[in-house]
Amino acid sequence: MSSNEIAAQLSALFRSDTLDTVESSAQSANKFIMDKLNLEDNQDANAQCQALASIVDACVDEQLPQTVSTAVLGELITMMSQSASELSQDVRQTTLEHLLCKVQQRTSAFETAIIEARQALADILIADEKWEEAAQQLQGIRLEQSQRSYTNEQVFGLYITTVELFLKANRFDQAVKAQSRAATLLIHVRDVELVNRYRCVQARISDLSQKYIDAANTYFTIFQTDLKNAAKQTDALERAIKCAVLASAGPQKMRIMTALYREKLASSLSCYGFLEKMVLKRLIKPDELQQFSKQLEDHQQSLLADGKTTILEHAVREHNIFMLSSLYSNIKFENLGLMLGVDSEDAEQMCARMIAESRMKGRIDQVDGVVTFEGAREVKEVSAAIFLKSQATAQPSPMHFRESIAAKWDERIVKLCTAVEDSVDLLIERQPVYTKLLFRSADV
Repeated sequence: MSSNEIAAQLSALFRSDTLDTVESSAQSANKFIMDKLNLEDNQDANAQCQALASIVDACVDEQLPQTVSTAVLGELITMMSQSASELSQDVRQTTLEHLLCKVQQRTSAFETAIIEARQALADILIADEKWEEAAQQLQGIRLEQSQRSYTNEQVFGLYITTVELFLKANRFDQAVKAQSRAATLLIHVRDVELVNRYRCVQARISDLSQKYIDAANTYFTIFQTDLKNAAKQTDALERAIKCAVLASAGPQKMRIMTALYREKLASSLSCYGFLEKMVLKRLIKPDELQQFSKQLEDHQQSLLADGKTTILEHAVREHNIFMLSSLYSNIKFENLGLMLGVDSEDAEQMCARMIAESRMKGRIDQVDGVVTFEGAREVKEVSAAIFLKSQATAQPSPMHFRESIAAKWDERIVKLCTAVEDSVDLLIERQPVYTKLLFRSADV
């Protein structure tokens, strides 16, 4: 039967006085489609596709009233989106693809049908594990430009699903673009589950782009806020530790690693021993490095630009330099290279980079081949000052009255700052959700 004949039948059907409600129109449209499919005769897939395509062609005919076309297409999409339908997946996918091809020239007239058809087609592709094709279908939906009103949560959820699918398809560039669209709506979303889903993809993108400090901080935030699922909490904490270990040495890395080290759950993880050594500034041995590398994902074991050093090896060498800087006042590059397992030139370049990026204090003497760690002197001075303060009450040293007042004032400030820091740490541990809301309001 031609599309013109089907259009005439639909016009006659919907002119009936009995179709006075939306429910009756949907039931009539469903019965009409089922009759054309003639499923009781067990038609093959090709015949079913042809019958459904004829109905679609009739609905997009401009001679058919818009209300009739909308009702029939809506019921057709509902049938195609039902996974328990008697129709095969190939028939449903082919029909939806034909529908989208036919209505693309009349997007304003069939806006709702396009959105629903893309979502239904994406579900079919997801079931078939065609992640990228499903993401492309969702990416083509523009809810923010729709004539209908959609909530920020609905639009945000669509964007997050798109990012998740692109990440599953290993299409990093497309995932970043989709994530940037979601970022613009984040401030308007109050659904905690959606926000945590966004944080997960944000952390994943930071991890894949080797922004390990950002990834570790985001995973740690997920661990502190997603309190309902213990498995997700454990996974987030483990990912945060791995990303923190892979980050470049410096104050930021030490800060996040110390926070992770304080978590009670961290001690039960297999990666805790490696974290502990870094926090306590102990030398990492080659066999410990190899053991930890087995726990990393494939993308975290990629090589650097030199083609011979992994990200973990680079991070461990920087950690060892950072650790040695607190033990030695100066050291020759030749000896430093032996400790790191590299030659003297590589040791010099690593020190120069860390000093230039303000991640370590020091001076390099290329003539003598020596690096002087200025931070070592400061660490010793601070340690000595702490020791003297602890002994001040037992054996007060004679000093001028003004100096004694200043010393007591400094001591009180130190105690106050320590008490505030301990209080904040306790608040974060006991009330992580409230603390997050408090800090967010403070930023505003």
